[in-house]
Amino acid sequence: MMAGLTLGSVAAGMPMQGFAPSHQDNMNGEYPLSKTPGGKASHIKRFADYPGGVESFEVYSPPMTTLYSQVWWSPLPPVDLPADIVRRYNGTAMALVGWEVDQVRRTSEGVEKSVPMSASYNHHWDSWLIGAEARVRKVSLSGPDDPAAADLAGRRSGCGAELPWDQPQYVVEGPEWSVRGHPTHAALTSGNGGEFRKTLHGFAPGYALVVDSPAQLQITPMNIDTWNREAMDLSGPGCGQRDPFD
Repeated sequence: MMAGLTLGSVAAGMPMQGFAPSHQDNMNGEYPLSKTPGGKASHIKRFADYPGGVESFEVYSPPMTTLYSQVWWSPLPPVDLPADIVRRYNGTAMALVGWEVDQVRRTSEGVEKSVPMSASYNHHWDSWLIGAEARVRKVSLSGPDDPAAADLAGRRSGCGAELPWDQPQYVVEGPEWSVRGHPTHAALTSGNGGEFRKTLHGFAPGYALVVDSPAQLQITPMNIDTWNREAMDLSGPGCGQRDPFD
């Protein structure tokens, strides 16, 4: 099974040359929110309604390939952000006010479709947004006594800190702060399981993750292949349709 994670990153901040607020809908439609008893249902559900406007861009991870019942829990190589985003934010900071995620596949006709949760269950994922002054290094650990093991284990989230010693890891290195005083990288993570598509990942106005000169994204997904090829037709009724909380 071939799948990809699409990260819709919403960037907002000080007006800059070329900034054009987006009017497009959310990647995954409306996000349901439960109102706190006695509270006001005032949180923004649509990124296009964010005060001051936002722009968005998409990043595709490298593909994941699994068979029925297999679990993919391995770091994927970092990918470059769109060239125009890298160019426009080079030498300045981006304020990330939210993100959206989808898992997609390409059909034999080359059409991109969302993978239903019933076929590939996303347990959680971690990722790093990496700026130009930081760098990503691929490392292989010799075991629990490796000098780098404790540091890497402390960065993991999701299902505990135990590391698989037989697979490479990606380490973000470099200064924490840029020469302009902004963070050089930021962690984006989501551990809300199968409802990840319909969960709002957004900050209240006035709050954001800030990264100087964003350049790359590295994702570590944990996905469970639940697609029984002999019994489930992804294009058939029920399986290929989006559940409201898929």
